[in-house]
Amino acid sequence: MAFHLSAIFFNRIKAIALFIAFIFFTNLHAQLTDTSSLRSDAPKVFINCEDCDIQYFTNEITYLNFVRDRHLADVVVLIRSINTGSGGTEYTFDFCGENYYKGCIAAEKFNSLPNMSNAEIREGMKQALTKGILIYLLKSPLAGKIEYSVKGLEERGTADNVKDKWNLWLFNINGSINGNGQEYSKALFFNSNFSANRTSEKNRFETGFFQFGNYQKYNIDDTTTIVSSANSFGAYSFDAISVGKKLAVGYFSTYFSSTVQNLVNSTSFYPAVEYNVFPYEEATRRQLRFNYRIGGRYVDFYDQTYLNKYNDWYFLHSLVISYRQVEKWGNLSCDIGTFQYFSKEKFYRVNITPDISWNIASGLNLSLGGNFSVVNDQYYLKKDEVSSEAILLGQTQLKSNFSYNFYVGISFSFGSIYNNVVNVRFNMNDNNW
Repeated sequence: MAFHLSAIFFNRIKAIALFIAFIFFTNLHAQLTDTSSLRSDAPKVFINCEDCDIQYFTNEITYLNFVRDRHLADVVVLIRSINTGSGGTEYTFDFCGENYYKGCIAAEKFNSLPNMSNAEIREGMKQALTKGILIYLLKSPLAGKIEYSVKGLEERGTADNVKDKWNLWLFNINGSINGNGQEYSKALFFNSNFSANRTSEKNRFETGFFQFGNYQKYNIDDTTTIVSSANSFGAYSFDAISVGKKLAVGYFSTYFSSTVQNLVNSTSFYPAVEYNVFPYEEATRRQLRFNYRIGGRYVDFYDQTYLNKYNDWYFLHSLVISYRQVEKWGNLSCDIGTFQYFSKEKFYRVNITPDISWNIASGLNLSLGGNFSVVNDQYYLKKDEVSSEAILLGQTQLKSNFSYNFYVGISFSFGSIYNNVVNVRFNMNDNNW
């Protein structure tokens, strides 16, 4: 009898446990189903940004569906950036609705300071992103799940004007040394630069210097050693004064010395004027600038040139046309510049630098660009014959009628449209593979 009662007791306990487990898993399934439903109702967002930490946004903003292609998105977020006078960066967020949200647009901005850490910049960008996306969430099925609060209004007071002890001046000092070597060779590269600028709405002034060089040594065999060194140094100054929303006037002044280009010193001064077809406040989105300079340059050479000169004066003018456009379909830029010398040799140079990044179709991206120069201003070339070692080691330049570089890249991706999951396991530098 005792055994029978014990069996009944344990059967009842088992039944209760199974019932509790059933209720728990049923509730869990309902919660998961509800979460899955909410996830499918969330707007699909595509972020178009070249230098953003997209994984950070994906990991931190869990109530959005981030997709890999703009053609799959309900909301396209275009993030543009431009340097500010303080040495920081202004990030502009443009939101454009697609599909159900067609015609719904929004904009936000975030300004980083030069002393901000990467973590602070990412957090500031995340806050701008979440503010801008709010208008779309209010139109989505998630609207009923939104709770918000406004902080800071509990304390009222008058804001004091900010006093800047530096009077908008910003200074930067940089330098680096790096080297590499093997049993038969060694190389050392070094550079440094300094800049000081003051930027306001009406005026932009900057001055600074830069220096870079290298030392290389190669032991070809027991009796042959090749040693190479090159050094360049420069300083510059410019001032741009705003005249209305589209015009600026000012000057450029430069000093340059280079062993590779046979220049002991090259000193220049150019008054300048610039006209921007679009207002300067639209610079993060689009620019079409025409910059014209005219002035003179005095040059001293290390070695006699092929024109039998040790120094000379050169008068020249320059026109540079710069176009920039950043849209949700991609980025487009092109610079066309020319220098023309008022001399009997009629020296000149023409540079063309196009660059495009284009999201052609869903999953398909094309990037291409480069630089092409028509060269006819190498007045600094040495008269004496140049050794093969000096050419191969980059110690001097030879006459060339042109120079160019280019790149073409294409990528195609397909599969799952979502990229909400962040997983950095086995994320190593290629050198460690």
